[in-house]
Order: sequence, then C-alpha cells, then structure tokens
Amino acid sequence: MNRGLPLTSRGWTLVELLIAMTLSLLVIAGIGQIYLAAKRSYEIQTNLAQIQDVGRYVIEVLSQDIRNAGYWGLMDIDLATSTPTNDGNPGGAPTADSFFLTGWQIPGGCDSDDTWGRMITQKIFGINDGNGIAAYPCIGGDLSTPPSDILTVRYAHPASVTTFDPAGLYIRSAPFQGILTHGNPATAIAAYSSASLNLVDPVFSNHALVTHAYYVADPISTECGNVPVFARKTLDSNGTPRKESLVNGVEQLQFQYGVDTDSDDTVNRYLNANEVTDWSQVRAVRFWVLVRADCPEGGFTNSNSYHLGDLPPYIPNDSFRRALYASTVALLN
Repeated sequence: MNRGLPLTSRGWTLVELLIAMTLSLLVIAGIGQIYLAAKRSYEIQTNLAQIQDVGRYVIEVLSQDIRNAGYWGLMDIDLATSTPTNDGNPGGAPTADSFFLTGWQIPGGCDSDDTWGRMITQKIFGINDGNGIAAYPCIGGDLSTPPSDILTVRYAHPASVTTFDPAGLYIRSAPFQGILTHGNPATAIAAYSSASLNLVDPVFSNHALVTHAYYVADPISTECGNVPVFARKTLDSNGTPRKESLVNGVEQLQFQYGVDTDSDDTVNRYLNANEVTDWSQVRAVRFWVLVRADCPEGGFTNSNSYHLGDLPPYIPNDSFRRALYASTVALLN
C-alpha cells in the first residue's frame, strides 16, 4: 500500500529553490547598491563639509587680520613717524614739539632675524604669484608650486599685556609717541631721559607685536597623497619669523588691493601686488581662496573652471572636489 506523505511535510521543488535563490540574490544586490549609494553620499557630504569648514576658517582668519592691520593702540603711527628715530637704540632725544617712535625698521624683506617684525610703518604688504620672493627668504622654497600670492599684515594685538617675554617684541603707545622693544617696554624707557618722551605718562598701553605673512605652502604627504597647506609666518618668542601650518586643503590664494589714489578715503581701483607703488594708499583687500578636498572621489571628475584674481582660468580635470570663496575686506586703521 502506498502511504503518501502529509502535504505539510513536502520539500521545495528544484524550481522553487532556483526562484528563491534568484530573489535572494536580487535582494542582496539591492541592499549592496543601497549601501554603495549611501557610502558615496556620505563621502560627498564629508568632502563638502570639510571644504566648507576650511573655507569659512580661512575667510575668518584673513578678514580679522586685515581689519586689525595698522592698529597701534593709542598711537597714530603716521604722526609718530613724522620725525622718526630708526636705529633701535636711544640715540638723540626728540625735540619738545616732535612726535617720537623708536625701535622701528625700514620696510624690506623677510629674513631670519627680528627686523621683519619691526617694519611697523608698513601695515600691509603683498607679493604677487611669488614675484620678488627672493626678498622673502623666510618663506622662500616653502611657497607652493604654482606659487600663491603672499599677504603680510602688522599690528599691535588688541589686548593690552602686563607680563612680557624677555625676548618678545612689544610696543608701548601713547597718543603721539611709541617705543618698540624686546621685553618690558618700561625697562627700555629708562634709557630715555627726554621729558618729551611721555611714555611714562599714565596714558599709555602695552601690546604684543603681531606680524603675519599668509601663503600656500608646499603640500604635505597623507594617506590620500599630497595635500596643500594654508600657512603663515608669524613671530617667534624672540621676534624672529617661524612657520605655522594652519589648515590643510587650501590650494590657491590670490589677493588684490584697493588703492585710494586721490586721498578721499575711497577705493579708486584694485591692483595686483606688483602694481602697487604706495602701500599707504591701500584701503581694502579683495581675495580668493580655492579649497580642495583632501582625498579624491571615485567616479567623479572635476571639470569646473575656477577664476582667481589675475590667474588664467583653472580647470583641474581630476577627482577632487573644490569650492572657490571670495571676499573683500576694508582696512579700519
């Protein structure tokens, strides 16, 4: 006698197994595609967020320093240098009706000593695309290729100080007089006996000297390859220039300078650094910052055209995402 198995005990047929396997593979493939799409979306959003963070940071740093350029506390440096002493030593005393500033240095290049920091009569200065970089050996071979522009600003730190690094550069300013020294200005003031040097008067302020030169440095090596670096030269604790690497991802910097040629305190035209003949006429700075993601992105080709300052259009044709930021900042001092 044939005894059939209960219907509930029967297995799958070969056709049913093949159909089930096919459907499972389709589900797995769909999940894989969703994962890859989510991963790529995450990479894109991460790159865009990183680019945006870097761009905002660079704009903020440059804007703040440009606004501070030429701030010297209580002193109007144009008045203070009308009869200057430029030897960094006590020297002869000023006449009773003169304005007095000592310790400053005639504007020039950036070397490895403290003279670059003491060029305080030049609150802003630029180099266009590395032209004239020989005068800036403190940057020299560290400049990117192709070279970025260089922007130098100088000012007294807005916060007054009461403690001093013995080798650091400081300025004490009174309404019409000033002294630039290493360490506590009060120590240097003791060398001046002239009654017209009123820097012992209660109306004065002490400030740390700030000098920054911004540029794009040679790239550094990372797991994604070479990454460009936004850097600056700043003053070391002894007043000499040293490098600070601020943030990765800045590929190019370009600056143009708004000059006032008719003395009405308004910008008449914007010039590249090599076209500026009188830096005291600069009233504003216009700049461009090209930011690049640290890592390339698979399946992406960047064929955008980027326009920065006086550079020809830049079309990278690679796999890195980029964003171009631009701003114009007026000098306040």
